[in-house]
Amino acid sequence: MSRLGLKLSTDNELSPDLQRFQQHFVLYHLLYQLQTEWLVTGEGFLNIGLAKVTLLKAELTDTSLLAEGSDNTSRRDYYLNWQNFYAMSEQLLDDYLQQFWQFYSKDSVVKYQLTASQAEKLLQLTPGFSLSQLKKAYRSQALLCHPDRAEGNSAKFIQIRQAYQLLLRLF
Repeated sequence: MSRLGLKLSTDNELSPDLQRFQQHFVLYHLLYQLQTEWLVTGEGFLNIGLAKVTLLKAELTDTSLLAEGSDNTSRRDYYLNWQNFYAMSEQLLDDYLQQFWQFYSKDSVVKYQLTASQAEKLLQLTPGFSLSQLKKAYRSQALLCHPDRAEGNSAKFIQIRQAYQLLLRLF
């Protein structure tokens, strides 16, 4: 980002999640600009998925990929609009992340019945903790057992997420 001359931080300290969002947004913004440029010059079509980017040859390009109302077009419009970058706040990002986890964990998550004291112990918090301490404890514990990591433990990750959600509701 610094090589592009972009300064993403502000005078306020940003959370790691918001910093990642900003980096992600800039990356996708640049990818969609490149997609437009290559389409205009006839170099091909940069197919930008959620986790995969591929360059399709110009003669193989399916123009329906840019059709109005398609999912690809709505993502493209989102990332090309800088207002979306500046409108993102810590609270809005937390809401989006919670919606994401709820959507992808429905039907596959076992609900653990935790008390508040069990949740505090699981997140290694002491009584009287602050909201920022809760968020920090959640992030550190979630990183340790995230299922995408080699030493990940999905069952413990689910417990940690549910403990966080329980304690978050108490604030």
